[in-house]
Parts: sequence; structure tokens; C-alpha cells
Amino acid sequence: MFKYKNALISVFDKTNIEIIAKFLLKKKFNIYSTGGTSKVLKDLGIPYYEISKYTGQKEILGGRVKTLHPKIFGGLLSTQSLEHQKELKKEKIINFDLLIINLYPFQETLKKTKNEKEIIEMVDIGGHSLIRAAVKNFKKTVPLTKPQDYEFFIKNFDKIDSYRKKFAISALHSITEYDIAISKWFEGNATEEYPLRYGENPQQKATAIIDQKIIKQISGEKKLSFNNLLDLDAAISIAYQTKTKNHICTIIKHNTPCGAAIMNTQLNSYKKALDGDKLSAFGGIVAFNKIVTTQTAKQLSKHFYEVIAAPNFEKEALKILKNKKNLRVLKVKNQFSKIEQRSIFAGTLLQETNNKNTTIQSVFGKNLLSKEKANFFVNVLKLVKSNAIAIFDNNSLISQTGGQTSRIDALENCISKLKFKHQISPSKNLFLFSDAFFPFIDSLRLIQKSKFKLACYAPMGSINDDKIKKFIISKKLNFFCLSQRHFKH
Repeated sequence: MFKYKNALISVFDKTNIEIIAKFLLKKKFNIYSTGGTSKVLKDLGIPYYEISKYTGQKEILGGRVKTLHPKIFGGLLSTQSLEHQKELKKEKIINFDLLIINLYPFQETLKKTKNEKEIIEMVDIGGHSLIRAAVKNFKKTVPLTKPQDYEFFIKNFDKIDSYRKKFAISALHSITEYDIAISKWFEGNATEEYPLRYGENPQQKATAIIDQKIIKQISGEKKLSFNNLLDLDAAISIAYQTKTKNHICTIIKHNTPCGAAIMNTQLNSYKKALDGDKLSAFGGIVAFNKIVTTQTAKQLSKHFYEVIAAPNFEKEALKILKNKKNLRVLKVKNQFSKIEQRSIFAGTLLQETNNKNTTIQSVFGKNLLSKEKANFFVNVLKLVKSNAIAIFDNNSLISQTGGQTSRIDALENCISKLKFKHQISPSKNLFLFSDAFFPFIDSLRLIQKSKFKLACYAPMGSINDDKIKKFIISKKLNFFCLSQRHFKH
């Protein structure tokens, strides 16, 4: 319960202030308030004590300093110990056991203006400090930081001791989010909440926090969806993370690459990517690593896609793509986080992004791939869910299978899909990539029986490596060891 019944109210957002203030009067609280809040209470006819009169220090610097005073922080931070209470009595400081507060609307101001002076004035100092003081002393002082929590506070007033830590945690979350927003603004990383119609499915609510400097929608009447953003992340990862002077195009469907190519012209890279799996490309996400040309835009407009993304677009190319009202066209910068995170039942998983360079060592045969193409093929492979098998011709993805629980099933499906979707000459060089080692020689036998001219690229690490190597050499299979595994779950 509340022993002292002294409440300090200092709020920028005055929502429901009348409700909570009248409730506190009913419970015989003394209300102390700051300038703007005092004016509202006065207009409502609610008695209060002006905080500046209590401290003997008027607000200064245009309101920048109004609550930073020992008579306020002493009242918030004092415990009920005899020593503390004697000191308060000596200094004529009252005990505050309730703090009702919310901060200057820094995040909302960012959405309304780019004026640095206006934004800086919304960096709250006193309010932030008051909250931290109340949190530290939550066993005596309850911090109430959200107007939507007033009703809960009122309903549970008689058992408030059960919810002290709950209110402290909520207050901590408020100032943490606030500090992150300020930090990102100072760093130049302006983020905003991007409203989504729903999550992966209509029954799931969702939102996105977007860095405005990395992505900009320049055409399309519809906003991006949750699934669009997931697929776009995969598409951009492939298109942008291979260092090359050549042109890359990638097409993503259900967070999986169904087309990817690296060529000397953009139009050819798009055509080769599309040829990888035209059926799956319908309604997909397309990304390019260079400015989209008018010639490419004309070809893109002949098909249905959800999103087209690139560093930029030629003026005439954008004009062509704008004719498709439901097509989202995005300018995306080449900028990636170094950390990945995912929520799990017990908390959060954090890991470094999988971006270490992969090296290749021959087990048998001569490697026909340039370093550039090998890196590109590995970057495509990384986005296929494990167990993953991807097959490429000289410059593009032509078949892939992921999400299988056994590697031989993934291999069999990938080869079957290749036979079904493409007419491949037995003499044509193809390149098969696996995200992890082949544990048994059954996979190698299947590759041998496929009748395709397949060079295999996979990491080693099985207890059967010696048997695998002996089989490779005895059957003269072109096989190359990748330096890293590339699981994706």
C-alpha cells in the first residue's frame, strides 16, 4: 500500500489525466505537479502543489530544468529506513510514493520534422531521470508511465504491492526504447514503425521497424507486407553481397531463391534468372545489384511480380514500372546488419551473419569456377533451407531443393526437378552445391547415376570422410571441398 500518499505528476501526454488525478484525490493523495501539468489540473479544478514552490527553485532555461532538484529526487529515492527518514525530515523533504510521468514525444517528433533544433528539444532529461529513480526505489515508489495503464492501476490499487515490479519493468522498457531512438538518431539511423496489414498469415498481427535511410518505396499503391519484407531480405542478400562488376539478378519466392544469375549485362542476368524456374517466379520478389535500365524494365513489365528492388532506376525505367499500380518499386542501399536475431520460447537467439568468404580445395578434378562465380553460387546456396542442394549452369541457378530432413532426399528431388524443368545436354558442365557434407556414399552414387556432368561442391566433416574420398577418387568424380558449412534453419 501507499504509506505517504504523495504523488508527483509531470506528463507531456495529458490523456486521462483527469481520471487518474480525481481518483488520487478520492484516495486522499497530495498531488505535486510541474508547469504544463499544473495548468491542466488548475483548469480541471483539481487541487495541487506547484513543484517549483515546493523546491523553492523556479523552472529555468525555458523549461529545460524543472525537476532536477534534491527535494524531488530525495523524495523518490529515500527508503523507509530510520536513517533516510531522519535525513528527509531534517532537509524538509517529503516522501513521494507515486510518480505519474511520460516523456517528451521524441519518436513522434522525428516523424513530423527534420529540424534539428526541434528534435533536440524533445530529448527528455528530467523525466528520464525521475523514472530511473522511481525504478531503483520501486519497493516504495511506483512509476506509472503510460496513460493506458491508469485504468489497471485504479482497478488494482488495493493490491498494488503485487504489481510494483510490473510497473517498474514497464517504465524501464519505456526509457530503453526512448534511449535507443535517440541513439539511432544521433548515429544517423532513423527508424520508423512500418504498419503491416498482418503477419505471415491474416490471423497474425505484425509490424516492422524500418531504417528509412536503407529502403525507400518509390512506386506502388500498396505497402509492403510481412512476407514481402522477408523475401526482400533474401533477394537483397544474394544480389548485393557478391563483389562483382557484373550484373546480378535474383528472384525469391517463399523466402527461397527460384532464380539467380550473374552475367555481363543486366537484361541477360534477368532472363537467365527467370529461366531458372519461370513458374515459381510468378508473384515473386526481384532484386538487382545495379541501376535498373529501361530495357530491363520493359521485360519486367511483361510479368507479375510483387516487388522490384535495386540501388536505383533509370528515369524511363521507373516510368514504365509505375504503370503497374500494385507493383512495389524500391530503392535499397547496400547495407547489412552484422548480427541476426530470432525470438524463441525461452528468449532470443543472436548470431553473427554468415558472411565469411568460402574457399575451395580440390578432392578430385580441376575447379572450373572463377572465385567470383563460386562466391555467388555459395551466396545463393546460403538462402536455401537445409538440407539444401542447388545446381547451377555456368552462370545461373537451374534447380534447388531445401527443407528436406535427409540429404539424399534433397539431392534426389533437386535432380528430378532439373530433369523435369530443363533439357540439359549430358556433356554440359553443371555445378552442384551442398550446404553440408555428404554423410554416406549413397548420395555420390545418385550423382553418378544422374547422367549429368556434375562437379560437386560440399564441405567435409563426416566420420565417413575417408570412405567418401576413396569413392570420389575411385569413380573419378569432380569433387571440391568448401571451407564452411552453410546451414539455414
